[in-house]
Amino acid sequence: MEGIYFYFFFWILWIISTFFMEKTRQRTMLAAAALIAIILSSVSLHIGSFHVTLAFLFLFCFACYFAAAQTCRKLLYMVIAALTTAFAYASFQLLALFDPVWIWMDRTWMLAMALVIICLLFYENIQSRLLCLVIGGCQGETLYSIVSQKVSFSHVIGSFSFLDTVSISAFCLLIWSLFEQITMHVSSKKTIKGTKQS
Repeated sequence: MEGIYFYFFFWILWIISTFFMEKTRQRTMLAAAALIAIILSSVSLHIGSFHVTLAFLFLFCFACYFAAAQTCRKLLYMVIAALTTAFAYASFQLLALFDPVWIWMDRTWMLAMALVIICLLFYENIQSRLLCLVIGGCQGETLYSIVSQKVSFSHVIGSFSFLDTVSISAFCLLIWSLFEQITMHVSSKKTIKGTKQS
């Protein structure tokens, strides 16, 4: 069932941000963004010859808003990282469309893992990784839709398949970030312990 990963991840995100995070502006924005994305996921509109979901447009604009607040140098780096992610996304989807024989496991999970690896290679902090994922994924989805339409394949931009891929990727990035923090915490404790003993 397409959309199950998206709904699960975003409902969990809304619950955590609403009931377990401190009452800050960031917490309110995160909770609102999760709820709005869920509401808009089943609503779509036609832009020219393209069929686009409102959740896709919302996530893209939301990510661009935070990316635009960076310095020019960091923004240029983000553009390069997002374009790399976009081309990887579109290439994977096109290969899966025209030569599906090499898809040896679930397509959504394979694509999600590829996006996670790219984001990890470009950034070290979780915020930038998530921005790169969303912006690059949205651009890749748009590019894939443009190409597939040229060869007479209709594709909804921001479908549940796309939302599932982004959700799985974001969840994996969060888990990886948590693992990094735990490793750093354990490492710092060992360093402090070693210093005291000496």
